[in-house]
Amino acid sequence: MPRRLYHGWWVVFCSFVIALYGWGLGFYGLSLYLVALSEIHGWSPAIISSAITFYFLAGAFLVMQVGDAIQKRGARIIVLAGVGLMGLGVLGLTVVDRPWQIYVAFLVMIPGWAAMGGAAINTIVAQWFNRRRGLAASLALNGATCGGLLFAPAFAWAIDTLGFAQACLVAVAVVVATLWPLAAFALRPRRPDEHDAGDAPAQSVELAGAPMSRAQLLREPRYLTMVGAFSLGLLAQISFIAHQAAFLVPTLGLKEAGWVVSVTALSALVGRFSVGLVIDRIDRRGATSANLAVQIAGMIVLLSTSSVSGLYLGCILFGFGVGNLITLPGLIVQQEFPRRDFARAVSLNVAITQLVAATGPSILGVLHELSGDYRTSLIACLVLQIAAAVLVLIRPGRKPIDA
Repeated sequence: MPRRLYHGWWVVFCSFVIALYGWGLGFYGLSLYLVALSEIHGWSPAIISSAITFYFLAGAFLVMQVGDAIQKRGARIIVLAGVGLMGLGVLGLTVVDRPWQIYVAFLVMIPGWAAMGGAAINTIVAQWFNRRRGLAASLALNGATCGGLLFAPAFAWAIDTLGFAQACLVAVAVVVATLWPLAAFALRPRRPDEHDAGDAPAQSVELAGAPMSRAQLLREPRYLTMVGAFSLGLLAQISFIAHQAAFLVPTLGLKEAGWVVSVTALSALVGRFSVGLVIDRIDRRGATSANLAVQIAGMIVLLSTSSVSGLYLGCILFGFGVGNLITLPGLIVQQEFPRRDFARAVSLNVAITQLVAATGPSILGVLHELSGDYRTSLIACLVLQIAAAVLVLIRPGRKPIDA
């Protein structure tokens, strides 16, 4: 008889869909909400942007808890509840008539973002994979990139065609109708005898004892160099992405700049999948530094030329590494910390990097205002990436365990 498909691959597929919808509604959708609410109510982008900053800053503290919640309550109930709250918050945005009400809608959305974000997906995948976790996590988190490539453009078209309220209702209905049944089926607990090809059964890789506290993790030098590196890398990355179109428009025009942004997202998809094919056989910190080196090369190209081909090349190189910076931290944690510490260590890393990265777009905006162009801003991103590429290679403290 042919061997049955390992259920973990259903979990990966479900996680891909979670990421697709989570980033579509909870990340890329934010810019669409900003435009729609500005047009409907006449509120300034600054007012709405402050609510978006609140969304990320407040959300980081809930993201910090999501790994523990999934381990204690199970992935199914956390994701089902998160999807429902995300949808409810998006629908809440369609009925606001005062700026302060945006904060209330975002407060409802925040648990959804935590349950459908990178920390949750890394924790869910880790419960089912060990040897091929890098490939599994890369495939699952490609849903985040597709959230920008597929879901966000479709959502934008719906808003333009149907109107904001109707488009949100349709989007939420599609998400709930497709993801709730899939999550109910796929996100069941793993049985002790279930394991991926080449992996040991679940009970043989569990370690006894309580996981490290967050304070203990933050006193661990090896953990700090990892968190510091990814905080700097994502600070540079999110800052550049937020300003990418504005940087490109003076040279390329709005339409061409839009194409370059799409090509950057496609490069991110290719980059995450390519790294996922080899990451389980190579050193994860070295791979992270190499990933940042590709982005550094892209930034140097962008600083060195203003030709159309040079701008495309620079953004393609930069995009190649974009997706991997949310996949690689969990794989480094897997390689260097016991399994019992995984969920808490990954969630804490995502929360800290989210807090740091949330400040980036504003910092680059200030640098642009002070200098009058984006050259200083791009140099700042380049310096941050170089620092991150060096810092991630520092490995003080405990020896890697490959748990």
